[in-house]
Amino acid sequence: MATSDKVEATIDHGPVTIEGHGTFFHRLHSRVRSYDVDRQGIVHNAVYLYWLEAARIEYFRDIGVPIDRQSFVTKHRFVVASTEIAYKMAAQFDDAYTVFTRVSFVKNSSFGFEHVIRHENGTVLATAKSVLVHLNPASNRPERIPDSYRTLIREFEGDAVVLSE
Repeated sequence: MATSDKVEATIDHGPVTIEGHGTFFHRLHSRVRSYDVDRQGIVHNAVYLYWLEAARIEYFRDIGVPIDRQSFVTKHRFVVASTEIAYKMAAQFDDAYTVFTRVSFVKNSSFGFEHVIRHENGTVLATAKSVLVHLNPASNRPERIPDSYRTLIREFEGDAVVLSE
């Protein structure tokens, strides 16, 4: 018996251009789980936030940022300052989808993610933008994003990402 609850998310790399949205180098593939769907039979709007978070964490992991419980809390703390989602089409149980992710800018203590969530048939389900802020773990105050992270992002995204002080 195959159910989407048994399907693990997979990650893919390499440039993909989405018409009207540009080029993305990071993709997270998954399926809509039974618990993602609300009483209307479609993915609940809040679930998209979980999908974006999963894509951001895998993006960090894939570019070489250490991801473990200890360092992600005590060494480098990133918090979501804002998220904007435009819902385009409803997804339903067992639909396969891909979250395309890129960093569009890096400032002193913040950076921006852009996402496109696309159904396996090519239909755009949603677009999103998020701003994350790097905090000092001891003071919870904004702190400059480490140069090592800037380098990893630049190496992955190339000249498409805007780096500023």
